[in-house]
Amino acid sequence: MPSIVIKAPPDKVFEAMSDLTRHVSWAKHDIVITGDQEGSPAVGNTYSSSKAGGKPDRLTITSLTPNESIDFHVVMPNKWEMDWQMSISPDGDVTKVERTGRITTIPWYMAPMKLLDSMAAPMDDKKLTQKMKADLEG
Repeated sequence: MPSIVIKAPPDKVFEAMSDLTRHVSWAKHDIVITGDQEGSPAVGNTYSSSKAGGKPDRLTITSLTPNESIDFHVVMPNKWEMDWQMSISPDGDVTKVERTGRITTIPWYMAPMKLLDSMAAPMDDKKLTQKMKADLEG
């Protein structure tokens, strides 16, 4: 993802991006994300993410540095696995956000899909960041 600049303080931006259940308002698709535990995000916390009626993806927070970054691992029902990282850095009265993701596991018979996914991902990232920016600046 290209980086994006949000006119909001770092703590507000980090609070939003580390709450994985809040990502539903930024997603391209109509999805639901639910936490398997109560309380603040923490390493090891798990979540379910799915479209209506679909089998859920499993999300696990793998790293979290308050007001800096959050990493999470996704295991999809089709056996794809992905690692995501979101990080922030303050710059005066704005906050720069960077989001990166990579496919870590894919079944051999679905390998051609990896190429198609890499071509579509930049469009999805742009929509997500625009929605995130509008939400946090609004």
